[in-house]
Amino acid sequence: MNATYLAFAAAVALLIASPGPVVALVVADARRRWPLWTILGGAISAQILMIAALVMIYLALDLDPLVLEAGQILGGLYLIWLGCDGLCGGRSETATPKRSEAHYFWRAMAVGLSNPKDILFFLAFLPGFILPAQPFAPQATVLIVIWAAIDLSILLAYSLLSRRLAGEGLIQRLLDILPNYFLIGLGLVSCTLGLSRLLE
Repeated sequence: MNATYLAFAAAVALLIASPGPVVALVVADARRRWPLWTILGGAISAQILMIAALVMIYLALDLDPLVLEAGQILGGLYLIWLGCDGLCGGRSETATPKRSEAHYFWRAMAVGLSNPKDILFFLAFLPGFILPAQPFAPQATVLIVIWAAIDLSILLAYSLLSRRLAGEGLIQRLLDILPNYFLIGLGLVSCTLGLSRLLE
């Protein structure tokens, strides 16, 4: 059992460390402020999707693929809009009104939940770490706690790294624009995949 949890923790660390839309938001927000609420919004959105997947595994439910494809397209459009908004309006902090912490939290939540296909990822990934002979609820709880701890740790590490690298010069300019281009790229990929599967 402990070996299963260690393997899960290692796999989760590798998965979360690879940059995604929430990481892009954390890196972008860390340039100007401590992104605690961005981190919390991203981490909680992952927990919501994971819990939804665990409930579906427990109840052995199937999802309508059409709903997931449509959700993927809408999520991709949201990521594109977010990236474009950052490129067009995010360069001058003095030109935009100061936003509340709730704004950063809900924006990260929306980004984290913008791709319902993540539920399919969890449905494919989690069963390999659940032992059928053991009670389901304790195992699910441990997996949720492990994911949350690693997710928060890695997002905090990205934030600290971004704040440390931020300064005058080329690195600051790159941190100003790269996360937004990354969000646009992820959105385009999401929309393309969703549309191609809808049209099949």
